Amino acid sequence: MTDKVKNTETMKKETPSAGKKKACRPLVTALVLLAVVLIPVLFVAGSLIFLPKVYSETFLGEMAEKYRLQTGTDDKKITVIGGSSVAFGLDSAEIEKATGFKAVNFGLYATLSTKIMLDLSESGVNSGDIVVIAPELDEQTLSLYFNAESAWQAIEGDMSMLFHVGRDNAGDLAGGLFDYLGKRYSYALKGEIISPNGIYRRDSFNAYGDISYPREYNVMTLEYDRSQPIRLDPSIFDEEFLDYLNDYIDRIKHRGATVFFAFCPMNRAALAEGTSEASIEAFYRFVCENIDCTVLGSPADSVYDKGYFYDTNYHLNDAGVRLHTMNLVNGILREIGRTDVLVLDRPDPPGKKPAETLAPGGEYTEDPFEKYFTYEAFGDGMRITGTLPEASSLESLEIPVMAQGRKVIILGENALKGCLRLSSLTVRDNLTLIEDGAFNGCTLLYSVHILSETPDSLEVSPNVFAGAPTSLTVYLHTQSSYDSFTNGYWWTSHAARMKLAKD
Repeated sequence: MTDKVKNTETMKKETPSAGKKKACRPLVTALVLLAVVLIPVLFVAGSLIFLPKVYSETFLGEMAEKYRLQTGTDDKKITVIGGSSVAFGLDSAEIEKATGFKAVNFGLYATLSTKIMLDLSESGVNSGDIVVIAPELDEQTLSLYFNAESAWQAIEGDMSMLFHVGRDNAGDLAGGLFDYLGKRYSYALKGEIISPNGIYRRDSFNAYGDISYPREYNVMTLEYDRSQPIRLDPSIFDEEFLDYLNDYIDRIKHRGATVFFAFCPMNRAALAEGTSEASIEAFYRFVCENIDCTVLGSPADSVYDKGYFYDTNYHLNDAGVRLHTMNLVNGILREIGRTDVLVLDRPDPPGKKPAETLAPGGEYTEDPFEKYFTYEAFGDGMRITGTLPEASSLESLEIPVMAQGRKVIILGENALKGCLRLSSLTVRDNLTLIEDGAFNGCTLLYSVHILSETPDSLEVSPNVFAGAPTSLTVYLHTQSSYDSFTNGYWWTSHAARMKLAKD
């Protein structure tokens, strides 16, 4: 009996302590779970805020400044929204002078998406403003397409923009976050930032958000990009995008602003086969009937001679900018009831940049790799059409700079098909165009070495590697050229293939 009493007393003494331990367990579990959730969140937030900015000098790095221009003033303004055709297409100083409104060029890059440009512009629209929506006319820009990688790069300069990206894209942004942070950490650990060469960098923009980089000529080899035909057909509009666009227009009107839809500049040479006056008129009627705002002019008014373009079917050179600015401003003035007009000197189309050729009577030295290829004349240059039997056994080749006294400027479709053992190809800075399927049939080609420092004048399309091995890698030989190509207009879609060579 005595032992039982002692045990009972011991139990009574121990029970409160045991109860406290049990009560603590849920609290400890909750704290652990909270830490598990908070630590990654704080780590990500800290990384976004405190890591050095690495995209600030890139083309997309301009987004922060455009956002500041759009949201940082209460003055009445004209904001033109779109992709790179807006960035390359306007003289905002002339817009400001002619209209009396502050001008904001809110165009950047189609890869970034039309949707994010609409989202980011909205908070800066005030009563009395004029908003002009002028995206490129293709399936991607006229859809709800969203590129998380580009969005993070653009938002990096001002993280407050995150609060104005549509909530429907939160999942896309979350999905792309760790890839973006991984690249940012990589550059931060090396103490470097991405600093491209050429036109596709932030310092090509002026204080209005216009591209001010000198563009005297059309630099496209064919004077248009045949891989991106312009189809003026209602089917290029996605229905969900039209709904989204009209909702945006409705919200902007409720803010007391005026909204117009305008047509972007289009290279006449790039119009799809079968385009006619009747089909353009039908497209115009569709736009007027399905977009809930005034449309500024017909698409035909924005179709210009190929000589007015620079490096794509939508990017104008300096002469084209004056022509398009005049057309846009006069359309706005007319619609707001003004009788004055903007008159600028109507420049003649400057046309194509003259090709570099060997001067008559100049000394010509045969390139050691010239003998392996076949050619045809193309303007003042040469196009590689194929290879001679001697090339079939070679494991490495270089594209010649000159052939028959002319500069080699094009690597043609199927040009390397006879190179059955080719594993390494070197491309110097003379080429201006690599055609689709140029590497087709080169089943052992695993490395293409590009020696150029800038991608601006070397055109390729999304299908340039059709028929090439999936493991083919493009090597750049300096950090600046790697940065330039991975962020360049023509090459960014092939960034996954690119590596920095370890020379």
